[in-house]
Amino acid sequence: MAQAQLSKLMDAVEIFRDVYSEIPPQTCLMFMQVCQEEGCSIKDLQERFEMSQASASRNARLLSDRVHSGRQGLGLVELRIDEQDYRIKRAYLTEKGREIRDRLTNIV
Repeated sequence: MAQAQLSKLMDAVEIFRDVYSEIPPQTCLMFMQVCQEEGCSIKDLQERFEMSQASASRNARLLSDRVHSGRQGLGLVELRIDEQDYRIKRAYLTEKGREIRDRLTNIV
């Protein structure tokens, strides 16, 4: 891998660390997938990254505004109930999420 490519990857990691210094890599991957496919379901993300339902839900909540009572999420993604099937949650970028997406795309 070329030095310039490694430098860009390091820049991307730093952008995520600016958001949350302890962000798990799978959460970063989920966020980048939502950037590419806004409106994807949590189930789609679970299957794409071969994670358990619990892990996919936990990572999606971390990306959203609230992890659980008493703990704020990162506010990068808004989780919405699907209009056709209330059992499905879909992920959409928030304004903050779009800003992070733009920062990431500017380094590539």
